[in-house]
Amino acid sequence: MVRRGSVVVPVVPVLGVPVPVVQVVDVVAVLHLRVPALFVVHVLVARVRGVAGRFALVPVAAVLAVQMAVVCVVEVVQVRYGGVPAVGAVAVGAVLGVFLMEGGHGFTFEGYGTVTTDRLRARTVHIGAYRLRGVRVPRRVEGMKAISYSRYGGPEVLEYGEVRDPKVGPDQVLVKVRAAAVNPVDWKCREGYLDAVLDAVFPVVPGWDVSGVVVQPGVAVPEFAVGDEVIGYVREDFLSRGTFAEYVAAPVRTLARKPRNLSFEEAAGLPLAGLTAYQVLVKALEVKRGETVLVHAAAGGVGSLAVQIGVHLGARMIGTASEHNHDFVRGLGGEPVAYGEGLAERVRGLAPEGLDAVFDTVGGDTLKTSANLLAPEGRLASIADAEVLSYGGRYCFVRPDPADLRKLAELAELGAVSVHVQEAFPLERAADAHRLSEEGRTRGKIVVTMDWETEEGIA
Repeated sequence: MVRRGSVVVPVVPVLGVPVPVVQVVDVVAVLHLRVPALFVVHVLVARVRGVAGRFALVPVAAVLAVQMAVVCVVEVVQVRYGGVPAVGAVAVGAVLGVFLMEGGHGFTFEGYGTVTTDRLRARTVHIGAYRLRGVRVPRRVEGMKAISYSRYGGPEVLEYGEVRDPKVGPDQVLVKVRAAAVNPVDWKCREGYLDAVLDAVFPVVPGWDVSGVVVQPGVAVPEFAVGDEVIGYVREDFLSRGTFAEYVAAPVRTLARKPRNLSFEEAAGLPLAGLTAYQVLVKALEVKRGETVLVHAAAGGVGSLAVQIGVHLGARMIGTASEHNHDFVRGLGGEPVAYGEGLAERVRGLAPEGLDAVFDTVGGDTLKTSANLLAPEGRLASIADAEVLSYGGRYCFVRPDPADLRKLAELAELGAVSVHVQEAFPLERAADAHRLSEEGRTRGKIVVTMDWETEEGIA
């Protein structure tokens, strides 16, 4: 009955003892008389008002060298002692403690002898964390709300409900999600188009972009503290633990501090699209001041940020866009040019000597046309079509890079780049957000937002 990754914690041998099967999710060391913690205290499980096995007691009586174990109870094994079945609560000695309960509420009790429901003194504690004898213990998430899918398919496979809480590794940060952006790669992963390169561990929580607040840094993470506002391109080498959830355990290499002048919704749209634009323009194409650069889909998430970054670099930015988005592209500092038949002639009219660089986000015939518009030493890069290699260009796939992400945040705080949010959907309507993204006519970004409750010391 013991689950993998769990341990059985025995309790004081008394009549009618339930033995809890728990997962220790955090151990917080405290000092008593300047003596460091050396061991984990026993975890006791009781039955309160007819509900058993969903909470754990951490005794904090005057004990030398104590560690307080924050646990998730996954099962309670009923045992017999002297032929008597386990019922009610266990008998304990002198205890002053706190019950950690599902949903972030607590019961406290104090006294001697057997603990009963009549002796429990209930109080509600704040959801963000628990303060035990002056030590702040981050709350672990249990049964968090998320969007997930258990098979490849259309938007209809997305389900809203509870998923397993994220574990925080040594090099990770637990982030309470405020917003997560939708990117075309999200629905392409959902459809199974990236199955050849990314394993899917079902159920999959989609989403790679995030903005939110740190609620627990990993033990090997000095860069962030509880309460820090962060953004991240949280991509791992497999599909499973995405950002369309109330919480995400993000590798520290995927994070940077959130720009102070952007809302959480705007900030969520910056990481993936911004990193893509930055890495293509700066690293792949090496755009320089005074050069003329063509960006396709200049009103979209990647394109709109590429135009702004290129302008900041001192380049002349020409951007393809639908006519109803031309004013939007001009507002970004670019020169709009219409899609469709005659594109090559229109671009040559603006750059008769040829383009220094082209940033392709479309592929296919557009890529071929772009290659023919380059000056003799022109450079070509694509994020949409590996056929770019046959034209001597670069095929680019964005990667998490904290230094690049910090640079983007700096550009945002300087006002050099901004994020336009076309529409924000609540988490439970993520399928609608995917459908809108699949239409391919997005101006700026689409985001998904989470319900947010102010937490002591966090919001």
